[in-house]
Amino acid sequence: MAGVVKINCDGSAFGHNPCGAVGFVLRDSSCNLLGAMASNIGHASSLEAEFCTFMLATEKEKEMSISRLWMETYSLAVVTAFYKESGILWKMCNKWYNCMMICRQNGCTCTHIIREGNRAADALAKNGQGLSMFSSQWLTSPPTYISSFLFRDSLGLPYSRISPDFYI
Repeated sequence: MAGVVKINCDGSAFGHNPCGAVGFVLRDSSCNLLGAMASNIGHASSLEAEFCTFMLATEKEKEMSISRLWMETYSLAVVTAFYKESGILWKMCNKWYNCMMICRQNGCTCTHIIREGNRAADALAKNGQGLSMFSSQWLTSPPTYISSFLFRDSLGLPYSRISPDFYI
């Protein structure tokens, strides 16, 4: 859609006392990269990481003065919270509602995407795991580890869970 900025978001958490990380990619309607972020958010569950990703992306949207936004996430909990205002983690309620005010003012939409369609954001979130605690990377050009994902997305090529070896 012309004039719409799309953000693909993903969060991750690993380990017994999980370290959370987030990643998101901003692209214009021609699939040009506007920016990408990888961030380590400290101790967090995977659900906390998913909500944090959405909120950080919303804050970046406001900072960049983006008015029409389409958020895609693998987290059905985030999509449900966006439309039904339910399932929001209590410790994130205040920040979540502030982000929802920004989204409503800017005509933001939120949709679910299958995991394979969110590979660039997933790679950024995994990269965030390797950053020092509470640090972030803002990228204005695509790092090599997401370039192929962005290229495939720009061509509209699908991803598959089925390995090519499956058919042999």
